[in-house]
Amino acid sequence: MLGSLVLAAAFQVLPFYEQRPADDYWAVRPLWSTERGDVDVAWPVFTWHGDWWSFCRVVNWQDYHDGADGYQFTVLPLWFNGRDKESGAYGGLFPLAGGHPHVGMMYDFKFALWPLWHQYKMPRGRTWMETNAVLFPFVSWRDDGAWSFWPFYGINYQRESDHQYALWPLVTWADYRADRDTAGEGYSWMVWPLYGRIRRAREEQDLYLPPFFSWTTTYSKSWAEKGNSAPEMRLRCPWPFFEWESNARRSRISVWPLYERVDWRTYDKGDEAGSVTRFGWKLVELYEDETRVFPFWASGRRHFRLWPLWESETDKAGQVTRGRFLAPLPVRWMPQIDRNWAKFWTFYENESTPLYTDHSLLWGLIRWRTLKP
Repeated sequence: MLGSLVLAAAFQVLPFYEQRPADDYWAVRPLWSTERGDVDVAWPVFTWHGDWWSFCRVVNWQDYHDGADGYQFTVLPLWFNGRDKESGAYGGLFPLAGGHPHVGMMYDFKFALWPLWHQYKMPRGRTWMETNAVLFPFVSWRDDGAWSFWPFYGINYQRESDHQYALWPLVTWADYRADRDTAGEGYSWMVWPLYGRIRRAREEQDLYLPPFFSWTTTYSKSWAEKGNSAPEMRLRCPWPFFEWESNARRSRISVWPLYERVDWRTYDKGDEAGSVTRFGWKLVELYEDETRVFPFWASGRRHFRLWPLWESETDKAGQVTRGRFLAPLPVRWMPQIDRNWAKFWTFYENESTPLYTDHSLLWGLIRWRTLKP
């Protein structure tokens, strides 16, 4: 017992200090912690992860290591500057003026007095498509001929379809060319909120008072090859309160927010791939290998939670299980919270292996080991 107490004093002092050399872990809570090169200072005030750091999630720095001393510095939402291998130096003061090589799905994004003007590119096959907008979202045009004077009229050319609207969203229509991946050649139109229709080579859909009532049939070659003579189907009546569907990926019935049942299938063979039954939307979820009652209970192959009293987690090999009391957060462990704050409410924890269980009470002041038979 004396040896255990000396060891505890050397490596842990109540919840304030802890050191685990085997994990390259050191913490002076809540001011400082480091684990395998990750450093937190009064988290979430400052975090450093080797090639990036963040101050209050507002000031951020990122090293790209792309062979051109690439980096990016941002002060959200006003300032950004950086350098990358393709574009060189860039920067901007939002919303006055600037340019960025990649924002979301947009490339070579430029703006001036936003939303007065902006411009960006997006990949289209092996080429690039450029979009300009003035007084966004009212006026925009692209170099492929698409343009929009929102909400009065607009036309949008996609890879295998042409979409138009008039007095959006009241009247919309589209023409589809033959393709390989979606529903094939055909057309669609909708006069919202009264009626909409889709007629394509592999899909038929009627919408009444969209989006509340609809009936969809889809003709999938892979679905038929599995011996299913009926098409894939979906009924919404009315959405979102009742929905039923049966297709190559899943069978589903939903009476929202009371009940839902989903049975998944493997896409290549159509074999059973799991199921879930839900009650009260997602308050109660019954999987084949896990039960969740949010936020009070979660029990699966590798974790267990009885909120707010207890939680445990097993490693991927299934050899080591770690548990703790208390567990006041309604979500599973997060590394930053675990390093910097969790010890303040963790009065007891254990680590169990196939041979023994190590126990720690009152932040390591009392430790003991029990052997398994």
